[in-house]
Amino acid sequence: MKRRWITRADLWVIGALLLASLSLFFLLREGERGERVSVFVGNELYAEFPLDGEKVTHTVNTERGALLLSFDGEGVCVLHADCPDDVCVRTGKIAHKGESIVCVPLGVCITVGEGVLDGVTG
Repeated sequence: MKRRWITRADLWVIGALLLASLSLFFLLREGERGERVSVFVGNELYAEFPLDGEKVTHTVNTERGALLLSFDGEGVCVLHADCPDDVCVRTGKIAHKGESIVCVPLGVCITVGEGVLDGVTG
């Protein structure tokens, strides 16, 4: 008897995996657009910037070096960093709530979040 390479059970498993991966892709692809960018150096808040569409650049200076941030209508990204690996530069642009860019060598974390913080939320 000749053995088949793919059985009916194999097709069901492949189909279920494809359906699960497509579902996760569309669920995790985009979240709510953020209103504010918070920049943390170490554990302390360095600055907050609105994501209002105005195109500006800002330099974040730390004890270990500096980062050049670019803000525009689509989000925020790191243009240049004084670190050896440039992972934060290659992360790209972020604009949705919960997204972040982290530069570990400089100790900087850039996160997108809500518009206004009050005593309850933050």
